[in-house]
Amino acid sequence: MTKYTFYGGAGEIGGNKILLEDKDAKVYLDFGQSFDFGSDYFYEYLEPRSVNGLECLFEFDLIPRVRKLYKSDSLRFTDLAYERPDVDAIFISHHHSDHVGHLEYIDEDIPVYMGHGTQKMIETYNQLYRGLVDIGAHNHLNTFKSGDAIELKNLVFRPVHVEHSTPGAYGYVIEKDDDRNIVFTGDFRRHGPKQEYTEEFITEAAKARPYCMLCEGTRMTPDPEKQYSEEQVYQKVKGIMQDSKGLVYGNFAMSNIDRFNSFYKACKENGRTFVIDTKMAYILDQLRERIPDLPDPCTDESIDVYYRLCKSGEFCEKDYYVYERKYMDNMITYRELKKDQKDYVIHSNFTKLMELVYTQPENADYIYSSSEHFLEGEDNEAMRTVLYNWLEHFRIKLHKAHCSGHASKSDIEYAIKKIKPEVLIPIHTENPKEFRKIHDNVMVPEKGGTIDV
Repeated sequence: MTKYTFYGGAGEIGGNKILLEDKDAKVYLDFGQSFDFGSDYFYEYLEPRSVNGLECLFEFDLIPRVRKLYKSDSLRFTDLAYERPDVDAIFISHHHSDHVGHLEYIDEDIPVYMGHGTQKMIETYNQLYRGLVDIGAHNHLNTFKSGDAIELKNLVFRPVHVEHSTPGAYGYVIEKDDDRNIVFTGDFRRHGPKQEYTEEFITEAAKARPYCMLCEGTRMTPDPEKQYSEEQVYQKVKGIMQDSKGLVYGNFAMSNIDRFNSFYKACKENGRTFVIDTKMAYILDQLRERIPDLPDPCTDESIDVYYRLCKSGEFCEKDYYVYERKYMDNMITYRELKKDQKDYVIHSNFTKLMELVYTQPENADYIYSSSEHFLEGEDNEAMRTVLYNWLEHFRIKLHKAHCSGHASKSDIEYAIKKIKPEVLIPIHTENPKEFRKIHDNVMVPEKGGTIDV
């Protein structure tokens, strides 16, 4: 019998925090932060004091009040006494905050396992955004690659890579000594350039003949009439660049390397230079160790690195952080962009809109190529209005070209029918009951509840 306790990821998208107990093994699958974390109690400058650890989070039940789990510093201002941990390990699927966001509170002696790519992404973002991306200190941080086997008491964890909107994403095939094996999908998709990763995961999961499968269902809604693949995003982006008579702006997440490659390839096809900022250059530089076919931001002739105007106004070395100085031989500024606008595509996002004041774009196009939630969600109305105001002011035409990092409903059904679990537990979804339309034995978890399988 395996017991699952759902401290997060049940009835919600994100926030995975699932405790798996089998015999005397005790393991967490992810330890993430919900997307709406604290929104009922905190707003802008009304935030919990980080120096006080878990004090406010316990007060509002924003993190599970569990003994023998958290480090002593996190418990210092709470009434929960520190005790040595009884958790054997935490297994991480990928680096997104809804899967790792609360690792910073965990006892340093609990072993943490993650893919080598995930570890590299976390390390890179921590360098760029200190204090914002922080998983805390861990005395036993272990990395793995697809195909490894990690033995833990009566369990064997076999990570297998899956395709997602960021590199280094994994699902797990968990073998048990009673052969009632478990599959944990993590986040996955089948419509990008690495879809063979997901196919390999599905194949390995099916071979294990699992008794139970924990399956993500972010897009467990009716499939839209048009489902874009990464290839179709690339084709659309290429066409927009070809038709544009001025600067083209591309808004996408820096961790979405597939999307970077789509824009980069489209730039080369159109004879345009792809302009990235120093942060994106640093990310590419760090990831080239793991993804060797990424371009070198220091030397690639199809890439320039944008340097913002700083205090001296002279674009000199002293104006920039140490990590930024490495790319100065490949520097471009607003002056060049303003003069030869049709020659460039520039990576942008909401926080970089100020650069439009300097580049003064004419006949420009703005490609929104990130999560649809920003342009459609009610909670983003104020920011969305600001974006539209900027685009209208500079007479920039808005385009949308995006595909999700998550599997469609039909692809989820495909995976389930291939893997054929006896029991299906939907996670990371707001529509868990939809799974009952494609499987006969669905057990729907509740947040804070347990399921025995």
